[in-house]
Amino acid sequence: MEGGPSACNGPSLGRSPMANEARVAENNRRRIRFRYEANPQMNAGPRQAGESSPVIGAPRPVSIVKNPAFVRLWAIGGLTSTMMWLDMLVIALLTLDLTGSPFLVSLTFFLRFTPMLFGFGIGVIADRMNRKRLMAFGLGVQMTVAAVLATLVVTNAIDYWHLAVGALITGAVMASEFPVRRTMIGEIVDPDRVGQAVALESGTSAGSRILGPIIGGTFFATVGPEGGFMLGVVLYGLALLVALSMRYTPPGRETETSGPFQQIREGVSYIRGSRLMVGTLIVTLLMNVFGFPYVSQQPVVAREHLMVNDVLVGALQSIEGLGAFIGAALIVAFARPNHYTRIYLYGSLLFVVATIVFSRSDWYWFSFGTVFFGGFGMASFAAMQSAIMIYAASPAMRARVMGSVAMFIGLGPIGQINIGLLADLIDPRTAILITGGTGLFTLLLAAVAFPILRSGRAMELDRVQRLAQAEDLRAIDDSRESTEPTGAN
Repeated sequence: MEGGPSACNGPSLGRSPMANEARVAENNRRRIRFRYEANPQMNAGPRQAGESSPVIGAPRPVSIVKNPAFVRLWAIGGLTSTMMWLDMLVIALLTLDLTGSPFLVSLTFFLRFTPMLFGFGIGVIADRMNRKRLMAFGLGVQMTVAAVLATLVVTNAIDYWHLAVGALITGAVMASEFPVRRTMIGEIVDPDRVGQAVALESGTSAGSRILGPIIGGTFFATVGPEGGFMLGVVLYGLALLVALSMRYTPPGRETETSGPFQQIREGVSYIRGSRLMVGTLIVTLLMNVFGFPYVSQQPVVAREHLMVNDVLVGALQSIEGLGAFIGAALIVAFARPNHYTRIYLYGSLLFVVATIVFSRSDWYWFSFGTVFFGGFGMASFAAMQSAIMIYAASPAMRARVMGSVAMFIGLGPIGQINIGLLADLIDPRTAILITGGTGLFTLLLAAVAFPILRSGRAMELDRVQRLAQAEDLRAIDDSRESTEPTGAN
């Protein structure tokens, strides 16, 4: 008969060691369960209406829209994203007016995205500083750039190199987006809500793409480019005020014992250990080199081949934003972690197919419908790119992982130079066809090389892989310790 002190508190004579260990483990679980039931506050969240007494396990996640810190980050993202899309269209059209060169239009995009190459380093810096302060400083810089460009246009002193420098400085701030603001989202949102939070972010970005280009095109055709830059001063200023009003306490971190370059090496090693992360970054690279460069040539094609005015040029980019907005809304409503990788991969394929079809269109309204459906692919890529990396990364490595995303985006300017040269040598439509076709082919290769991206169990498989690697490392360490001499007298 089982009972008495020996059954509850320690090993009994006559029992095997395995039975004794199981008994001790069960007693520990009972003690922990009692503490949680006695003190519900230990269970990391308030009890919800209709919820039973808390036990060991994950608490019910807090709704993202009831999280004031997330709401502020969300608002900042919406304001800055609206200005980003407006700014890119205004600078593209102004460059075309000043120079008449499709290549120089692409060059401004190149300069805007080149600072992303330093995303990994920015991630290491962000780990050592207060992200809220970094974000506020960046917003102040962007507001200043917009004010300077507006002044130059009003005084008729604007030249191409002013636009190039402005794009470069703005891009330097954009490079901090992933290791700073997006990483903050991962810090303040429940892990199970990360996919929804990032999808809502992407939906807002898509909504801003509806507003930004149409406002930019309308301002350019009526007020002039200075109107777009002046609006930038207002939007960046509002975002700065929201950032300053936000309450943010940096999460506790272990004391850093390694230098920044060592941390970068650790981050690279961490990512290399995950087929899921490597595959996600490969798709990111391909989309930014062969997919998104078409955006720089879209206004050129609309103006010079489809023969429409600047308002309709802006509307063409806005309808792509509407498709992305609807796609992101569907992701928020229905996507779960087991859907993330397939949404990411198949959405990317949909986007590059849409660019290929756009390049062959001779009718504005057919192009209009094509880019609308391409927006669904853009939303799928944008939302799941961050969600996969945030979900898969440990909190300690999250900033460096997101910095790697920014770095791979930073390789995209290679595609801008490529499509710009092709547009000058041949024509913009053929340049889009060549780059989109190459993107489709390489994405299909990536889908074959990384089958985990096609799996509905990708997140689970990635965790199993990491645990197996950890066991292998422990086994190696144990074998080394067993073979080392214990010492000599």
